[in-house]
Amino acid sequence: MKRIHFFALSILAAISLASCGNEDAAQGLLTEKTEDLTGLTEFAPQETASSSATRTTGEYGTNSLSFYWTKGDKIWLHDETATPKLVQSIRDNIESQAQASGVNKVAHARFYFPDTFKKAKYPVRYTGYGNPVGDKVTIKNVQAQAKPNQGEHIGTDGDCGVGVASRGSDGRYTFTLSHQAAYLTFTPYHSKAFSSDVKVTKIKVTANQALAGTFDFNDNGIVLSSRPAANESNRSITLTLNGGGNNGFNIPTAASVTENAAIMVLAPGCYTNFIVQYTIYDTRTKVCGTVCKNYGSIKLTAGKNRRVTIDLCLQRYDRNLYYMWDAKAGEHYWKGVANPPSLLDETNANYPKTSSDSRWFNPADYNTPASYTAKNNPNANELLWLLRYGNAHWDNSTWTIMGHLYRGGMWLKKLDVIAKELGKTRAQMKVTSPNNIDFTKIQNQNYDAFVQDNHTVTRGKPAKQSDYFYLPAAGHFTLGKFMKVGVRGYIWSSTPRPKGTANVPQGYNLYVSESGVHTGYGDRTNGFYLCPAH
Repeated sequence: MKRIHFFALSILAAISLASCGNEDAAQGLLTEKTEDLTGLTEFAPQETASSSATRTTGEYGTNSLSFYWTKGDKIWLHDETATPKLVQSIRDNIESQAQASGVNKVAHARFYFPDTFKKAKYPVRYTGYGNPVGDKVTIKNVQAQAKPNQGEHIGTDGDCGVGVASRGSDGRYTFTLSHQAAYLTFTPYHSKAFSSDVKVTKIKVTANQALAGTFDFNDNGIVLSSRPAANESNRSITLTLNGGGNNGFNIPTAASVTENAAIMVLAPGCYTNFIVQYTIYDTRTKVCGTVCKNYGSIKLTAGKNRRVTIDLCLQRYDRNLYYMWDAKAGEHYWKGVANPPSLLDETNANYPKTSSDSRWFNPADYNTPASYTAKNNPNANELLWLLRYGNAHWDNSTWTIMGHLYRGGMWLKKLDVIAKELGKTRAQMKVTSPNNIDFTKIQNQNYDAFVQDNHTVTRGKPAKQSDYFYLPAAGHFTLGKFMKVGVRGYIWSSTPRPKGTANVPQGYNLYVSESGVHTGYGDRTNGFYLCPAH
């Protein structure tokens, strides 16, 4: 806690706001040019080795926020016998220090008032940058921070403090200014590593009570009984980072203050349904997503900072689960390749090219079913049951693969559920399709009938997700090129296609897109994502 001394002949306040935890050691005052202090009263600091540098621009240190003064900060003195009763400082030395040091923040400041204050004690208030009144404080519902761990915005967004100045026998006044807002310092990360192209662009906090708004302010701080009635505007605070939109802060693999500490000012109090939502954006794929956490009930204490750390876990898909048709388990498309394509239309020449490559597809002839990674996939007949009766739901949720953000995928009803609803058994669905053709048998004259589409799609998640499986639009690899990611999701059938005119053996498959479900066939050299449980 900082103590400040006031000289009786002029009023210059060199003050420090009390921090909410361990605080940095105070720094010495810079030498300044001599100023004419005639008619002013000076408040000067008494600094000690253990004094803390805590003012009105925030930075997160080892365990706490440290604050600094910035140009434009002012304080108020409260004198019940004066008119007006609240008097704002008329001069300070912040700008001169900043010019001398070349930085826009200072550890100590002096504030000047008219030479009319002689009492033993005066209440002191700080009501935020640019605030024209000393008895109100406004916590902003829209806040912005330009750089990691540089909370220059907090003075504008609702930071405030109070103290009592006491005059000593030497004519100097001493006081400690204590913070009265509450603070959250966010340090999100992703342990599985996003690409450096993925940024956190904003953080939004919501609750059932008003987090923001204009509050009465007195010598004891924020008057919580004056909290405004909760509405859509004041029940949330949004902190935009580095301008937001396409910009933001980095997301490291472990919590790091220097990488992305984001500081928010809030009204103290008890809150329910306290939700933190992080918006992340991939500057390469142009996909945006959110990660939310509900903390339930929470108490934010005046003058205290809470660090909020979270692993930003979106649904993640593994690059090691793309396979040629029925390749052996573990022999995935990019086995042994350090940097496979991760963006649409990227290419890597190290894809499997010949049957001597262990990643090669199963060359089994029709009608031999799959033996390895596709053996448990739906057979050709079952794919058609999925197409016709899967009750497709397109879900535009965001997910991640190879460090990048993508969105979209289809929920399809599980085959067991379809069978039960239709009064059939799985065994019956395996041996015949809905159009009474068994595509697992040699019927060359009919196999083109397998190519079908169903464009009946519901938007959003199904009500009973346990009856469905989700197929992400994870695209596919053809000749080492990443194709259709974020557009289509493919699965192999366990049934190879009868030999046709193609130069490469083919297999039956199914793909989903926002417009519907399609059954068809393709070269077995294509790398499709491993079929989820169905």
